[in-house]
Amino acid sequence: YSEIRERGLRPDAIMYGCLMRFAVECGRKDLLEEVSSAMPHLDLQNYMSLIKAAGRDKDSKRALALLSQLEESGEKLDLAAYNCVLDALICAGAPGPAGQLASEMRSRFGRLDIVSYNTLLKGMTAAGEIDKANRLLVEMEEDGVTPNDISYNSIINANVTSGRFKEAWQTIEQMERKGIAADHYTVSIMLKALKRRGSGHQVKRVLAMVDKLGSSVCDEEVLLNTLVEVCIHLRESRRLQDLLSLFYRSGKKPSQHLYGALIKAHSQLKQMQQCRENWNEMVLERAMIPNDIVLGCMLDALVCNGEVEEAVALFNEWKGKVGANMVMYSTLIKGFAAVGKADEAMSMWEEIRAAGSSMNAV
Repeated sequence: YSEIRERGLRPDAIMYGCLMRFAVECGRKDLLEEVSSAMPHLDLQNYMSLIKAAGRDKDSKRALALLSQLEESGEKLDLAAYNCVLDALICAGAPGPAGQLASEMRSRFGRLDIVSYNTLLKGMTAAGEIDKANRLLVEMEEDGVTPNDISYNSIINANVTSGRFKEAWQTIEQMERKGIAADHYTVSIMLKALKRRGSGHQVKRVLAMVDKLGSSVCDEEVLLNTLVEVCIHLRESRRLQDLLSLFYRSGKKPSQHLYGALIKAHSQLKQMQQCRENWNEMVLERAMIPNDIVLGCMLDALVCNGEVEEAVALFNEWKGKVGANMVMYSTLIKGFAAVGKADEAMSMWEEIRAAGSSMNAV
């Protein structure tokens, strides 16, 4: 934008709108204010960008002030425009003003739509008001608005987050009775529940949900990553191997985060060659710079499979680019201790001290 201005060019309305949207998405409040103040006229979409930014900045007063300006501008506002403000208020952590706005919307339009209700549900569940959210589900249906997968998943997630696993399952059953199948997000939520507290019955039940998704588990990386982590946690070796085979057959390329999970999975299965293949694909074929988490996964895989010297060499190769942390040092010291190399462990301790780091209990 600065370069455009320096060249004496004046953006048109379309470019101004694009710049505002980019500023909002990038969190550039300074650029947003500069662009909006330079615009001769703000249209509805421009106001929506400013309101969204106010929500992101948790400034409910600014969001409401912008709504007032918009109403006074003579723009014809539909329910979608008010939903944008409602979402900004929820994002800003202002449930009181959000409730008041919802009442005004109902008076103005005679109803709320599914987006309005789901936005209110998001606010209630984020605040842990699960019983209130359940009552809102009933209210939705009384108003002729059918809850959808987003509605139910909000409540399921809130129940799991609060440790109310029985209630989470009851909500899933309620959803399925309404003819809404559990989707990828539902399954991801319940997989996370297993990592926190999973009985044998719950494990079977969640994994049965996974089986219904079939090969589509590879389509959503968040779900795939969560499933890999859960299989590692539960030591479900057969299922883990099947999942890895399914993923490789899909031909999809992992993100850096998923590379870490794949390396951990192959490590647990004692498949070091596959760990190395994933690492080499990431750093050599795809020229990706690993972050500290993925490097830590590879170091742990090497140490757990008795390749301590290789782990040290890899650590020395990458610590200058990635940075070293106490988890990595602990992993390597654990490896030295396992093979009885006390001198090397002490040398690493000296390296930690020289770097000015403090050792933790691990």
